[in-house]
Order: sequence, then C-alpha cells, then structure tokens
Amino acid sequence: MKKLMILLFFFFVSCETTTVDNTSKNQEIFNRNIDTFKKSLEAFYAEDIEGFMDAFSDTLKWTGPDKKLMSEVDSKSDLQEALVGYTTLYDNHELRNTLYFAGSVYASSGEISDDPNAIRVYGDWHHTHTESGKDVSHKWMAVIWFDEAGKIHQFNDFFDVAGFLVQHEE
Repeated sequence: MKKLMILLFFFFVSCETTTVDNTSKNQEIFNRNIDTFKKSLEAFYAEDIEGFMDAFSDTLKWTGPDKKLMSEVDSKSDLQEALVGYTTLYDNHELRNTLYFAGSVYASSGEISDDPNAIRVYGDWHHTHTESGKDVSHKWMAVIWFDEAGKIHQFNDFFDVAGFLVQHEE
C-alpha cells in the first residue's frame, strides 16, 4: 500500500499542468482593451463614426451578422459604411447589461488561454427606429481581438438580424 501511495504521489506530481497567468500585466491589458471598446461605444452612442472607428486598425477583418461563414470578412471601410447606414436608420443607441470576458479555462481544442487581447462581449442593444420612433432591441455578442498597439484588428459580431427586423412590424 505504501508503494502504491508513493507511486500515485509521483504520478500526480509529474503530470503536466497548464496554468492561467492572472498577473497584473494581463489584467492591465484587459482593462485597457475594455476601456478602448467602451470609448468606441460612447462615440457610437453620439453617432460619432470617426470616434468609433478610431478603435480599429487599418487592417481590420470584420465579420458581421450578415455573414454565413466565419471566413467571410469585410474591411474597416465596410464597417464604417455599415455604421453610417445604421445611424441613419436608428437613434438613441445603448448597449446594456454588458459583460466582458477574456481567455478561457476550457476549450474544445484542449488548450486554455489567458490572452487579454482576445475578448468576448455580451449585451443587449437598444435603439429607436428613426422613421417610426419605435424602440427596438436585440441581444448581441462579439469576439474582438486587439493588436499590440491596442487597436481592434479582428471583430466578429453576432445577432439575430431577422428577429431584430421583425420588431419593426409589430
């Protein structure tokens, strides 16, 4: 029994473990990225498209809710054009009930990550349809990657477009 206990001890001690680096540096980077995104949201609320676009790198790859596959991407100018159209159709923009996460403890690939430059954002968008004055909303999520300069270089956002548009008919 003693040999078994010693064997088990060495087995558990020798097992490779992966840890997440929760250092203050990673927390600072995560906080910086969240602040950058929050500033871009404030600009969007004010319909300041240039201010919103300041958060994005010139090499942005954007996958919007209209894309069928993750490999279908648009550019920074495409995002800007979409936002101009959106702000024409809607007023009083606000993202509520917002949650931010970075890294992952569990992943289907088996690899965990403590990368503070890859964040997930969840929330509920609220807008007023400009023409009808009707309040509309939808739940939303995004996966956002920041580069070393603190700019967003990949932006994938998701929401149910059909479910959002049907609110205009109600």
